[in-house]
This record gives sequence, C-alpha cells and structure tokens, in this order.
Amino acid sequence: MSISYNAIMERFYKVVDMVFGNRKQVIAGIGALLVLAALVVGYSYYNKYAQMRAHKEFMELVRFHESPVTGKTVMSETVVEFSTDEEKWKKIAEAAKAGYQKNKGSGLASMFRCYQADALAVLGKTDEAIDLLESSVRDVSHTAIKDFYKLKISLIKLDSAKDLVKKEGFAELKKIAENTKHYANESGLYYLGAYFWTQKDFAQAKNYWQQLMVKYGLKEGKEQSAYAELVRMKLKLISADW
Repeated sequence: MSISYNAIMERFYKVVDMVFGNRKQVIAGIGALLVLAALVVGYSYYNKYAQMRAHKEFMELVRFHESPVTGKTVMSETVVEFSTDEEKWKKIAEAAKAGYQKNKGSGLASMFRCYQADALAVLGKTDEAIDLLESSVRDVSHTAIKDFYKLKISLIKLDSAKDLVKKEGFAELKKIAENTKHYANESGLYYLGAYFWTQKDFAQAKNYWQQLMVKYGLKEGKEQSAYAELVRMKLKLISADW
C-alpha cells in the first residue's frame, strides 16, 4: 500500500528555524560583543545554506519518485527515466539515505527517512522499512507529522509476510481510524475500509467508509475529503444507500 504524502509535505515545507542558544553569562566588553555578533551571523549563514541544500536534495529525491519507468535509463538535468521498477526504487532508497546523512539537522530530515522506508517496503524489505520509521518517529516533535508517520508504519506492517506484524499493523490502523482526534483519522478510515474491501468484508468496509463520508466527505469545496469521490463510487457498489 502507499499513501499520499501531501499533508506531510505541506508541513515540512514550513522550515523550522533552529535556535542559536540562550547564553546565561553576561558578555562584557566590545570585543566579546563583536565575537558574539560574528558567531550569530556566521551561524545564520550556515543555517540558511544547510536548509537550502536540504531542500534542493529533497526536490531531487521527489523528481526520482515522480519519474517514469520506460525501459531505459536516462539521468540528466532535465530528464530522468528508469529501466525497471527495481532500479527506480533502489535509486530512491540510496538518494534518501544519502540525503538524510547530509541533512540530519534540517527540517526535512524525517522526510528523507520516510521516502527511504517507502522504497525499502516496495523492494520487499518490510522489516527494514518498519525499523527505520519506528526509530525516526521518536525524533519527530510535531504531533501531526508524528501521527502520519504512525499511519505509514501501520500500512507497511499490513504488507508484512509475518502474521504477528500484520496483526500489529491492523490493530494500529484500527486505533487511528477510531480516534477522531488523530491527525491521520481521515486517512485511517479510508485505509481500514480498503483493508476490509480487499478481504471482501464489505459490511466492515461500508462501516468505516460511511464514517469517513459523514465526518469528512459531505462538505463543500475544499473542505471535502480527498477520498470522497473514490469512497462514494465504491459504496455504490456495495450499498443501495449510495
């Protein structure tokens, strides 16, 4: 399974300003003040450069992610194409890992990890993907981002070949879907319904998708759920009410 990263990316693009530090001692003398000013200005330039570098490398990673598999390998400043799916996801995994190592202190650090985990999951390395995300989520301070990380972890666990891990993923996804205060509640309802749909348990699929429509899908315009039309179409197939 894969999910849309739009909600996560919108928050990550609000780059978090790093704090230079509170100084407890009083700095006396014009010389010391000049030194402090130089340090602050120097740090400001370094921080700006680091964030710009992280953003540039992250956008290159997104370009790999959005590039097509055409049967031939093309790598240029304007065009990227991959010969096979495996080549594409290996490239994404490598670029994400390198991006994280270079930009650990940036506001985009966790996003590099998220893309790496996604690539590992597609390549069949589910355990590695889960371990990577679970170790990363502890470093995320923003509640909304942390919640979407937890959703991603639950979905990857559902794809595991291990029954115990799969059960953990289902329990975590169900918890998200039933917690109206969870930032990923809407997505949780959709994916839990989709899980039951694939299991041909249409009664449960209808149950969770109807909850999604009542809470998020019957609104106007921009407020309506991104899943609304897809859910409505599927509900029509299993319920006369839609």
